[in-house]
Amino acid sequence: MNKGTIQTKLTDYNIYNEGEMLIGTNGEVTLPDLEAVTSEISGAGIAGTMEDPTPGYFGSLEIELKFRTVSEESSRLMIPQAHTLTLRAAQTKHDPATGTNSQEGLKVVCRGVPKSYSVGTFKQGESTETTTKLELSYIKITRGSVVVLELDKFNHIFVVEGVDYMKEIRDLI
Repeated sequence: MNKGTIQTKLTDYNIYNEGEMLIGTNGEVTLPDLEAVTSEISGAGIAGTMEDPTPGYFGSLEIELKFRTVSEESSRLMIPQAHTLTLRAAQTKHDPATGTNSQEGLKVVCRGVPKSYSVGTFKQGESTETTTKLELSYIKITRGSVVVLELDKFNHIFVVEGVDYMKEIRDLI
């Protein structure tokens, strides 16, 4: 019985800043955690209190890029303006019925402003582990041709698997 394919790993990826490939990253990018903005509700009919998420509203979104050394690519991300980064990846899918692997495209587009720049450490014969962090206002994740997630804080857009959960709110305001 074929239960479908199993996503197994990120095979490889590249990072682009405004279309220009970033060279010198150390192979690791930390994408943001999406944590909903909540308010505590309590009162009649509620047994205690609970955190009530506000649909489409999220706390700080941060992306962290690590570079091997202090480079033009890392320092350019500290220019005080919005930067659009695109991560393009191939990820492996395994088909247990046939025992074969195939590749699927994964794309993450995000826009943000510089938040921090860590020069890193100097040690003879070692990389500096320079780190740049951006505060994101926009992120869109596409798997193949499917929009998995799109969040645009300034335009009140929050799409998950093709459904825009902020449309009703945008229409009302």
